[in-house]
Amino acid sequence: KRQIMNTIRELVNQGIKVLQRMKINYNSTIGPNTMQLINISKQLIPNLQKEQPEIADILNNALSTINFNGFISAYSFGDIRTCYRILASLYNHPKKIFISHSSEDKDIVNGFVKEILMLGCKFERTDIFCTLDHSAIHTGEDFRNEIVKNMKGCDFILCMISENYKRSEVCTNEMGAAWAMDGKRILPFKFPYISFNDMGFLNVVKQGADITDKSKLDELYTELCAFYSLSTDWINYNQRTADFIQLVNSKTGCK
Repeated sequence: KRQIMNTIRELVNQGIKVLQRMKINYNSTIGPNTMQLINISKQLIPNLQKEQPEIADILNNALSTINFNGFISAYSFGDIRTCYRILASLYNHPKKIFISHSSEDKDIVNGFVKEILMLGCKFERTDIFCTLDHSAIHTGEDFRNEIVKNMKGCDFILCMISENYKRSEVCTNEMGAAWAMDGKRILPFKFPYISFNDMGFLNVVKQGADITDKSKLDELYTELCAFYSLSTDWINYNQRTADFIQLVNSKTGCK
């Protein structure tokens, strides 16, 4: 299901870009942009048939009538454009990353948020739920309800596993709740002095990653950019990962 959603999101973004280049009237002829839009829509329909069958039917009917003797049918074009606008509102939702961590590891977690997610991936602070941020949970709110609400509303859950994390009842409860949720991408990152066997059986099965492993950080960047249709900037990201790894090594005494 996650792969289908990623495919839909990517095709919808492609279609929106083509639509932005098109201005038609009742005398507009079928041209390269129209053909590109038709091809994208033909790829989109099979992916929509299970997730959004009504939209798939409307799109399919519009494609069958858009070519009117070599001219663009304005009515069919309008249906296609409406379908893409609806799909964009459904699938291009705001970015949301949930970070499960111990407050004792604030320096490293803050560094990860700043260097990897914000400066590296270009996320906004509001795209990330991290309880280190005092603005994330307001005075008078039940922090447990806020944690559950934000965990349900996120796309990715990153578990920052350290000795402090393992000793924290809140953290272990968050990790258990994360695995119980459907449709979430859960990525456990272990600190350098933690062995994979120490991460807990759920994380061993899912295979965790060392937080200073450049290849794993690169995989995270690639996945986030693909999922949210972000432009990559590897020169900038490589510098940010180098700065972050240096920070972790300085805080943990590792080299």
